[in-house]
Amino acid sequence: MKGKKRTMLIVISSIIVFILLFLHFVVGWHHIPHHLRDLKDEFLNSSSSSDIHNGEAAGVDTISVGVDYATRAISEPLDTLMWGQQIRAGEFVPEGVKEEYNYIKSIDFSKLSPAEDVPTDEEAQFAIVRHYKQEVVSLLKSNDAHIRIGKGYNAPLQKRDDNEQEIARVTAMVSAFNTKGVNLGNIQMPLGIVYDFVKFASDPNTWYITDFSQTIPYDYELNKDRLD
Repeated sequence: MKGKKRTMLIVISSIIVFILLFLHFVVGWHHIPHHLRDLKDEFLNSSSSSDIHNGEAAGVDTISVGVDYATRAISEPLDTLMWGQQIRAGEFVPEGVKEEYNYIKSIDFSKLSPAEDVPTDEEAQFAIVRHYKQEVVSLLKSNDAHIRIGKGYNAPLQKRDDNEQEIARVTAMVSAFNTKGVNLGNIQMPLGIVYDFVKFASDPNTWYITDFSQTIPYDYELNKDRLD
């Protein structure tokens, strides 16, 4: 009986010695705490993943909870009337539109400041043509169209790399109309539907365009004939 206990003790001692040697020469003592943390993190992540899958199986909307819209990039104006109607009717909507619709509906546009100093239609068209040059000139000419600008909203002035001092910055939608008054929208690229219009201290009477810097509501007054 004593011989069996002695043999068992030798086996256990050998196993312990082997483990200690393995930890020392293969893993390294200084790496052990790191590996223990990895095992702990892996366990917690597995538990969290399991909870998420269980929530989805129960029909819980785990995606929309805690969405931080404040960190999202700015977006072009979205026709929430049209897309909202299609979403509620269960009709087909392109991928991402429903998420974009929910995002736009969450924005408090009352915080925007309507601009008093806004380009005229002619000034807006000149600014766009000056930027795109012949490409847009040909586009407008081939469609017998001109540019109209919608409601403008004051945008924060920005510091530029070229040290040009901005004195006005306005975000507004634009649309192309033909001579019959038909709204052609943006016709095709490169013409967009929204821009920032900027004036500089060095040229205070001229508007220039740049990429839009804030999300503004869809301009239904500018596009009222497209509501039908």
